[in-house]
Amino acid sequence: MSIHMIRQPYHRDIIIGGYGSGRRRDREPNYFAPNPLDPWQRDQTRGYYQVLEDEHLIDILYYRSNDNVSINVYSVKQSEVLLVERTLDLIPSGHLRWLNERKPAGIIFANSAGRGRSERYTGGLNPGYDDPNTDFFDESEGIIITYGAIWRYQNLLITPTLIHEIGHVMTHGGKISYRFFSEASRNTLSHTRVSRNPGSLEALCNAYMYFICYSSSNPAVHLFGSRPATLEKNRQTRDALRRCPAFTSQMLSPSESINFRER
Repeated sequence: MSIHMIRQPYHRDIIIGGYGSGRRRDREPNYFAPNPLDPWQRDQTRGYYQVLEDEHLIDILYYRSNDNVSINVYSVKQSEVLLVERTLDLIPSGHLRWLNERKPAGIIFANSAGRGRSERYTGGLNPGYDDPNTDFFDESEGIIITYGAIWRYQNLLITPTLIHEIGHVMTHGGKISYRFFSEASRNTLSHTRVSRNPGSLEALCNAYMYFICYSSSNPAVHLFGSRPATLEKNRQTRDALRRCPAFTSQMLSPSESINFRER
């Protein structure tokens, strides 16, 4: 895998959001803010955040020469390019090709995702609109990830939220679906709220995220993706996902298939 600059680095003030604790995430995050000597600020609509001034940002091309697949990534912090690269390294090449087909604009990092009362400083979004403030990036053809989504999981050294959003793209065309889940699991997952979005596919995309992490050779990332007591992370769910087109030979190479075997 390799990273190429699309243009020269630039500077911009950005906002780092913090995932609050508790079911509604309406309490202060239980981890340090980027500026640990300063408290989190609070916006009634968007939640907890801090402003970082004059951050170094960069636009990059993520490229796999052996598989001839590439993804454009915009406005990522220079210090976090490696986290983005490690995250995309986990995604099978067939999935990245599907991402390119469905979301050809690529990935952009931003202060917030959503609009109006749904706007948040944390998380991600597959938007259905275009923002005139980013005339170089068609939001309706890409994925938005907030800077806070990287900050939340920086110790894991990947960005799970990015994988979750790719999971939403994998639901297109039924690449992953509830079709191969038992009725009980399908009913439970489709009614599980895992984010501010109450949509029925949220837990399925979380299951995709955890399964991708399960495939990692990094012990910490692998452990993050596996927990027998949690339906989104257990073997029953992994077995169902293996029957989805995304995890069959249609979209995985033989070497990639090995990574998703039971251990």
